[in-house]
Amino acid sequence: MKYLCFIVSLAIVTAQSYVGVEAASSNGFVSRNGVQFILNGKPFYDNGFNAYWLAYEATDPATRFKITNVFQNATSHGLTIARTWGFRDGALYRALQTAPGSYDEKTFQTMVNRVNTFTKVAYKDEPAIMAWQLMNEPRCGSDRSGKTLMAWINEMAPYVKSVDPNHLLSTGHEGFYGDSSPQRKNTLNPVSAKRVGADFIANHNIDAIDFASMHCGTDLWLPKLNQNSRLDFINKWLQGHIEDAQNILKKPLILAEFGLGTDTPGYTLANRDAVFTTTYDIIYASAQKGGPAVGALFWELISDGMSNFAGPSSIILSDKSSTVNIISEQSRKLGLIGGK
Repeated sequence: MKYLCFIVSLAIVTAQSYVGVEAASSNGFVSRNGVQFILNGKPFYDNGFNAYWLAYEATDPATRFKITNVFQNATSHGLTIARTWGFRDGALYRALQTAPGSYDEKTFQTMVNRVNTFTKVAYKDEPAIMAWQLMNEPRCGSDRSGKTLMAWINEMAPYVKSVDPNHLLSTGHEGFYGDSSPQRKNTLNPVSAKRVGADFIANHNIDAIDFASMHCGTDLWLPKLNQNSRLDFINKWLQGHIEDAQNILKKPLILAEFGLGTDTPGYTLANRDAVFTTTYDIIYASAQKGGPAVGALFWELISDGMSNFAGPSSIILSDKSSTVNIISEQSRKLGLIGGK
């Protein structure tokens, strides 16, 4: 039987003390051994997807069938990880934080300390949750030095681990380099990264962070690139982070978002297929030799009847497009070297 694990992005606002240790493999939880994930004593690789809308739809019993449909489609294509958001802010329907310091209790009850109504297991004790991320795409544009964001991660990561020592933790980082890696910062970062106050190496190089996270949003960061330049950027961007995860961080690396939107100038299905193939090939090459790249999660998965959530990068597996075939093949290949 195939299972889905979850990576959940959070926004955490308090702190306590914590002493970090490398995770140990036990009780069905995904853990870390050096640069690899381990599940039940075997290497674990994750071919997966983003579905930011899961918490939104789960709060209404009338829409939960959409989650069932997506999960059934995902497991039938060998996907093992679903990444979602544990928050919605502002004047939004079913938002977690409706205003600074004001929370919607119905939505808030679904977070870390909640006990699952059906399984009677607290989320922090649930092996189906693979990991938490502190937030999605942490940035602090008001402090480009990176000190503010670094201080926040140093505070929040130990707090999450003190509440939930069972699960792995990462940052939710996009992968932008900062002052700790001046050469990478100057040669790999897109121009927009100069304004975000993030530092891939420093932000992941603390004990409470178990694995590194990165995104690859060429259609958003560099929309005017032609296809050849786009693929060249993807190759250099991924290879640089894989090298640094192996040699500097010595931690696993997840590509937590990638894709190609239909609104990208010059978009074709063949171009999207090439982005997926290039990305997957790099991930697989690292995984095959026991390297730190343990998986990639495309943006984003929906199912039939979810037009209200459809975006330029949405993928419906039942469409059986050429991209879907590429996704399934990556699942098969990673399964052969993992613990399935």
